[in-house]
Amino acid sequence: MATTDPVRAEYDYALIAFRNGQCDTADALLRQFVQKHPTDKLLADAIYYRGETLLQRGRHADAAEQYLKVTTDFGQSARAPDAMLKLGLSLRQMGAKEQACATFAEIARKHPRASSAIKGPSGR
Repeated sequence: MATTDPVRAEYDYALIAFRNGQCDTADALLRQFVQKHPTDKLLADAIYYRGETLLQRGRHADAAEQYLKVTTDFGQSARAPDAMLKLGLSLRQMGAKEQACATFAEIARKHPRASSAIKGPSGR
């Protein structure tokens, strides 16, 4: 079922590119989305998926920046627990093991309703 919401269509188009492995294209589309729609309800998701495109390309510091933005600016969003987990994973890949561990430890505290898969061993 096609959406008639042009903003949603832009977002969906970017996600299709991401799911098809076109990370450069998806990143560009998501970056445009964030710039054009800074107050849209899909903003946290768009920022999160920008992080995903960056992570897929091994740009861990840039990905961490996007995930951090989701956790700080949209801490109550449904995407925040996932973003916090991915932030920790990105930090670990960058060699920032202490910061990664601290981030993982905070997931259960900040997001007690997150699934055990996201909270990990410390949150179970």
